[in-house]
Amino acid sequence: MRVEEVLARKGDGVHAVSPEATLREAAELLLDKNIGALVCTDPSGGIVGLIGERELARALARFGADVGSRPVSQVMTRDVFACASDDEVDYLLAVMTETRCRHIPVVREGEVIGLVSIGDLVKARQS
Repeated sequence: MRVEEVLARKGDGVHAVSPEATLREAAELLLDKNIGALVCTDPSGGIVGLIGERELARALARFGADVGSRPVSQVMTRDVFACASDDEVDYLLAVMTETRCRHIPVVREGEVIGLVSIGDLVKARQS
């Protein structure tokens, strides 16, 4: 099964945040959209990082009560692996296991067209 099939089932909506946004703003967007991660983008829409629940939890442990006012750029994952819509689900599951990442942006011609989680891929594999 390919990533494009996963996106066809789950939808291809992607929520993004600026690296200059506060962690509070990022957390509120995650809560509001009921999602686990946001793509951090530059003004042209290019990927500069990812921020998810794991990064927020680590930021809370590191910064304490001051965490909400800090910028996303301080804690986002910068080394982001992206995939193409024709990549195989099994390949991405292996990448996620090896790199311990939980979300992978899907890119076509330099544009983010989706975001898949490890849960999305496991669910697709079981169907």
